[in-house]
Parts: sequence; C-alpha cells; structure tokens
Amino acid sequence: MAMGKNKTGIMAAITAATETPKDGASDRAHRTLPKGTIGSVRAGLGGIQDIDTNLILAWGPKDRLDIELTAVNSAASSESIKDLATSIADAGQQVPVLLRPSKDRDGHFEVIYGQRRILACRHLGIPVRALIRTLDDTDALMAKGLENAGRAELSYYERVRFAQAILEQGYSRVEACQALAISKNTLSQLERINRLVPLAVGEAIGAAPGAGRPKWTTLATAFEKEQLSEEGVLGVLGQSGDLASDGRLDLVLKEIGKRGKQERSVEERSPVPGVQIKSGKSVLSVTVKRAGENTRFANWLDQNLDQLIQDSFDRFQSESHEG
Repeated sequence: MAMGKNKTGIMAAITAATETPKDGASDRAHRTLPKGTIGSVRAGLGGIQDIDTNLILAWGPKDRLDIELTAVNSAASSESIKDLATSIADAGQQVPVLLRPSKDRDGHFEVIYGQRRILACRHLGIPVRALIRTLDDTDALMAKGLENAGRAELSYYERVRFAQAILEQGYSRVEACQALAISKNTLSQLERINRLVPLAVGEAIGAAPGAGRPKWTTLATAFEKEQLSEEGVLGVLGQSGDLASDGRLDLVLKEIGKRGKQERSVEERSPVPGVQIKSGKSVLSVTVKRAGENTRFANWLDQNLDQLIQDSFDRFQSESHEG
C-alpha cells in the first residue's frame, strides 16, 4: 500500500515536470529552479531542458558497478557508453534524465537517474535533455529505484550492491524495499549475498548482466561453506584474460566443482571401535563416540587427551631432530 502511494506521488511529480507551461513561457527555466540556476538552463518543450553535463554532480547510493559520475571526471568511456553515444548521435536522446538542483553548489544539479545518458552526452560534447525536479532525498531515492525497476537496467549483483548502498547511507529497510520494489525477504537475500561474497571478488567479476539470483546464491553459499577463498578466487580471476563479466562468474563457479572433487578424496579409518579418523588434504580429525561400551574409554580419553597430544608432540620433535 505504501509502495503504491509513493509510486503514484513520485510519478505524478515527474509527469507534472513534463507538462507544457500554460502561460506560454516555454523559453524560460522551470519555475521550481532556484534563482541562481536560471542562467545555467535553456528550457525545452514540454518541461524538458538542455543541461550542460559539466554542471551535473553525482548523488545518492551507487547503483552501477562500471559507472562513476563526477563534475570533473571525463575518463575514457566504456564500450557501453560509446555505443549509447553513437545511438544518441544518430537518433537523438529519446528519454530525458532526472535531475534536481544542488543545495550545495549554486548553478549545479544532482543526477537522480540517467548517468549513462549523461556520460554519453558528455562523450559527444553536447548538453543532456533533462527534467528538473525539487525532490527531497526520500522521493529522489524512490524515483531512482522506480526508474531502474521499470527499465530493468540493473543486473542482479548491481541490485545487491544498490541495496547495500541504500542501507549504508542511512535509509531504512522499508525505504530500501520501496526503492527496489522488493519484499523484505528479497532484501534479506540481497544482503546475504553482499555479506558472503567478498567485495573485491564482486568487483573483479563485475555486473554479470546475464546472471540471476541462482548463480550468485551458489557463489555466496560456496564462500559460506569455505569451499572458496577470496585469495584463491582473485587468483583465478587474475588469469581470466578478456572474459566478459558473465564468463568470469562462470569461471569462478567451476572452481566449486574442483574443490568438491578434492574433498571426496578424504581417507577414513577406525583403529578401534567407536573411533574414526578422517585424513584429508587440509585437515586431520578424530571423532570418538561417547555411547554404550565406548563411554568409559571416551571419558578417560577426555581426561588424558591433552597429555597424550603433548607426549606425541614431544616425540615428534625428538624424532625430527634425530633425523
């Protein structure tokens, strides 16, 4: 119910921004802009305005792994940004971005959504077509989440990171669920993957746009069961060559199967009844049943085990020195 009200209110606000002014003043900036921003904007038809991309600042929880937007950063564009720039150059920018006036820097704006379009226009050296709204942080977050959900632009892992970024910026779990249009249970699943998959591993793999929840859950479970280590996975990824992010994720998942085959080579033996020894590549364990006829032996071993191990260790050191 709350989600429906938020969505309706936000979309109504955005729709209002696109309405053609009734007073015929289509050649001036939107009436909701602060006074100092007027000179930075050239109004367009239907409330859509052309904005210099150098006046746009990053805002809010980061929702993409491969995009970083700042006022001055114009680093080499990724292939996806270049492809989008080519499309905009050929057919124009079809969908406006959503901005809000910056409270901290006069004449500047903060991006609510549309970072890729902004970077593509910056790459082309042209202004970006934008809607300008005076949204507070909560409504801005909802609009950002709704746009991502509606356009299905984020990969599953980007949603994991977006959810975490929302929570780390102080928003409540309820607000995070509303922004992502998900249930509390789904948010818990996203949090689990973020908690179990090391940050360095996730960033090394990348967005993996073709991978959904099952693959990332499998990876998270492998880390939880210590079937994989951060160092080992990063070593594998370091040799992945030119694989795309989906290929890198699949490469890591194959390591789980290799580790499983190694674990099945554990040797088991029982030198006396009720005692089982397991000898594997990485661990040696002894299990003693404390039941039935074996109870008295188990109790005696419990009382004397420390000394037995100490005596064995002393013997090991003595024999090592003699060798």
